[in-house]
Parts: sequence; C-alpha cells; structure tokens
Amino acid sequence: LWVVGRRPDLLFVVPRPRRIVPWTAALRRMQRVTRWVDPTYLRNRLVCISLSQSSFIGEEFQTDPSGLPPVFPRDQCERWDVDALRGAAAQHPHQRGLWIFPGALSPDACADITSAVERLTGGHRVQGEQGVPVRAAAEKPPPAAPPAEEAAWEWLPYGHARWMVPLQPAGGVCDAFARGPLSELHSHGCTDARSWPSLGSLGCGGGEALRALEGLPASAMADGFRGRPPLFLQLQRLQRGASIGAHVDQHQQGGRAIMTAVVSGGGSDVRVGGVSFRVATGDVYALEGAARDSVDHEVKRETRSLAGAPPGGASMVTKHKA
Repeated sequence: LWVVGRRPDLLFVVPRPRRIVPWTAALRRMQRVTRWVDPTYLRNRLVCISLSQSSFIGEEFQTDPSGLPPVFPRDQCERWDVDALRGAAAQHPHQRGLWIFPGALSPDACADITSAVERLTGGHRVQGEQGVPVRAAAEKPPPAAPPAEEAAWEWLPYGHARWMVPLQPAGGVCDAFARGPLSELHSHGCTDARSWPSLGSLGCGGGEALRALEGLPASAMADGFRGRPPLFLQLQRLQRGASIGAHVDQHQQGGRAIMTAVVSGGGSDVRVGGVSFRVATGDVYALEGAARDSVDHEVKRETRSLAGAPPGGASMVTKHKA
C-alpha cells in the first residue's frame, strides 16, 4: 500500500499496483511447498476425521451406542510419559489393565518380522487389487474336516487405509472357536480360521521373533496375561494419517485380553479411556480387565513422511482368551 498526502487530515490510502508473478515462478513456489507436504497423510487424515464415528468397524463398534463407554476427548486426556519406562513392562497406575512395554522388540527383531510379513503376503499383495482374488468365506456352518493350512495370505482391506492378515497361534487355532465365532469375523473375510497360516510354520528369524512375541505377555505382564493362551493373531497395516476410531472390541470374537506390538512405521498416538500415549517401532502395549472392557480405545497413526515412504506401519495383535 502507498500512503499519499502530507497533512494528517488529508491522508488517504490507494492500492499498490499488483505485481504479476510469472506462472513458472508460481510453479517453483508450489514445488517448494509440496516438498514438505505429504498428500497421503493429508488425504487419510481428512477422510478419518469425516469418519470419526468409525461405522466401518462394525464388529468392535456396536450399532447401539447406549451401552458403550463414554468417548474421552483427546484434549482432556492424561498424557502418559512412556519413554521413562523403557526396559520393562508397566501397568498404568490409574487405568488398570493398561500395560506398556517400550522397546520390547529390538531393531533386528522388527526387521526380521517385517521381512517375514513381506514373504507371507507375497510382497505385500492385496486381495481384490491387481488381479489378486479375494479369498472366499467359509461354508456355513464350516465343515468338521479342517481345510489345508495355507502357507501365504494376502492383505485384506478393512476400512480406510487399513489392511489385515490373520494367523493361527503357534499351537494352532481351537477347532470349536474357528468353526464358531471366528467364522463370522468380517475383518478377515469370514474365512475358515483353520486355513490361516500358522505362526508355528513361519521360518527364519522373523518366525522366531513372532513366536517369542506371542509368549511375551504371559512373562512380562504376568498379572494380566498368565493362564491366557492366544486365540488368534492379526497382522495389521495402517497407512500414515489414518486412524482406528474409538471402539470396544467385541467380546465373543475379540478375546478377553489384547496385546499389540508395533513392528514397523511407529509414530502412532493411542488413547485408552482417559489416558493417551505415543508408541514407536518396537513398543508393545496391552489391554485387559477394565482397560479392555470398561473404556474405549483408538489409534491414530501420526507419522508424516515424504514420497517413497513405506505404504504403512505394521503391527501384530494377539487376542487372548479368559
């Protein structure tokens, strides 16, 4: 703006002539800005905000909200400083049943698991994409004779920017549980759990690391997991900017205790009831008792990364019986 006139009572303002910026200069400016903008993160973040009630997680988020625990606003949560707890598992002093074990997995173990998951999924193949068929649902009711165990399994899209792969525990899945509740598990396409790859059959260092991880809760979090064998396992991939909305896992299919290990990607923000905390690659957290049944929980993957980053952070979830 230019100020014209000398006497104070004669001051007035006229617009300064606009300088036309050549389109090439404007393009260079936009390119400098987009270097620091992650479009995948922004897209997923906006979509998940619009889906904040997470109707796509039908198994965990009941259709009738009257019986659900209250949703705690993030800005009113207690922030749990888990970095100060590295080296051992700890239970939250107020939210009973919420466990954290920062750095439970070494970088080498995480790398081995990541490689094993890539082999298991045939190089991160996705059902329904690029000619990969969608695995058929189990017969209803599933036959008494178990099907052959598969050696590989592709990712199944489940919700927005989220993919799942099921595994049998190392000791095999319970036949009655597989033919009953698990045959209605939509997050794995209602497939026959007896055909899922078995953790006991995975070789190399990744298989060994996953089997050690399967037994971790019973030893490191014995007060909450002793005597609770695993029912089944889930590999999950959540793309940066995406989230798993507030929910309480369904009791019949979701197990009575849940452990989650972050094996790649890291940088996720977790809220359990009125407690929030951040997890990174190698961290393990678990829910049992009041933290599993009496309050809701949600996960938001915060990591922003530039072009060429991996498609999503991966975690392993084990569901344990009562």
